[in-house]
Amino acid sequence: MNTRIEYIDFAKGWAIFSIVCYHALQRVELSALLQKAIVFGGTGVHLFFLLSGFGLALSKSSDSAMHFYKRRLVKVWLPYVLALTISLLASFFFNFFPDRFDAWLAGVGLYQMFSERYIESFGGHFWFISAIIQFYLVFPFLLWFRNKLPESWKLSGSSALFFLFALAVSVAWWLAVYFLGKGDSRVWNSCFLQFLWEFVLGMALAEFFKIRNPKSEIRNFKNWWISLPIALIFTALMILMILKMGDAGKIFNDIPALIGYTAFSIFFFQIGDKFLPPLKRFFLWVGGFSYSLYLVHILVLECWLRMLAWLGVSLNLLSLLPFLAFALLAGRAFEPLSRRWTGFFVKGF
Repeated sequence: MNTRIEYIDFAKGWAIFSIVCYHALQRVELSALLQKAIVFGGTGVHLFFLLSGFGLALSKSSDSAMHFYKRRLVKVWLPYVLALTISLLASFFFNFFPDRFDAWLAGVGLYQMFSERYIESFGGHFWFISAIIQFYLVFPFLLWFRNKLPESWKLSGSSALFFLFALAVSVAWWLAVYFLGKGDSRVWNSCFLQFLWEFVLGMALAEFFKIRNPKSEIRNFKNWWISLPIALIFTALMILMILKMGDAGKIFNDIPALIGYTAFSIFFFQIGDKFLPPLKRFFLWVGGFSYSLYLVHILVLECWLRMLAWLGVSLNLLSLLPFLAFALLAGRAFEPLSRRWTGFFVKGF
C-alpha cells in the first residue's frame, strides 16, 4: 500500500531515537537502578520487529520469493555492507573497534548471525541486522504457511491462531534458552525465534488492518489516554522482572517490554498530534532515515567519545548531549549516500 501511515513512521523514529539514547547512556556511569531503567530505551527493537512484520504483510505479497529477496538485498543488505565497510576502515585507521577483515567478512557473508565471536562486531548493535535478515529469509515461508491455514483458523482475517502458534514457538525457544543456560549468548537470545511472536503479531495486525481500514489510515486511537497507565504498568513489570528474576527475567520479559514500549509510543504520538506538533514532526523526520541512523550511530558515538577524551572533557550526561545531534546528522547524511551506493548495483532493478 502506498498510503503513508503516520503512526508507523512516528513509531520508527521513536524507537530508533530511544535506542540511540540507550546505547549512549550505557557509556555513562550511572547508579545500579538507572542502569536497569535505561534498558527501556533498548526495547525499541521489539517494536521494530512488530513494525517489520506489519509493513511486509501490508505490502503486496504477490511477488515471488526471489523478487522479495532481491528487494531486501537492496534495502537492507547493501546499506549494511556499506556501514560495515566504513566501520572496518575506522578500525584500521583509528582503531575504533578491535574487529578486522574477518569480522567484516562474517557480516557481509551473513554467517555473523551464527557466530558468537562475530555477532557483536563493530560495536555490538549489528546483531539486530542479523535477526531481521533471518526474518526476511523465513518471511515467504511464513506467508505460505499462513495462507495454507484453513479459513476457520483466521478469525475474520486477523490470523489470530497463526499468532498463537508463533507465540508458542517463541515460548518454547525461551524455555530452551533458559534451561540450556544460553541466556547470555547473543546467538541464542537474539535468534529470530526469540522474537517470532512479535513479527507474526505485526503480520496479524496488518491482516486485520487491511480488512477493517482499507484506506490505510491510522490517525487517532480511541481512548488513547489509556495507553499511559498501560505503558507505566507494563514497563514497571518489565523492569521488575529484570531486577528480581535475573537471567530468567531478561529472557521472559519480552511481552511486557513490547506492550509497555508500544503503549508509550501511542501516547506520545497522540500528544504530538493533538498538543505538540513539533514533537510529532521530529519523530516523523527521524523515522524517514531510521535504518540509516541505526547503522551509523555507534560509529558516531565512538567518534564523540574519542573527541571528549582528546579534549580532556569528562564523560557525563551533559557532555553526551551533542552526540545526539551529530548522530542524527550522520544518519541523515548516510541516507542519500546509501542510496547512491545501492544505485551502483541495482540500476534498472
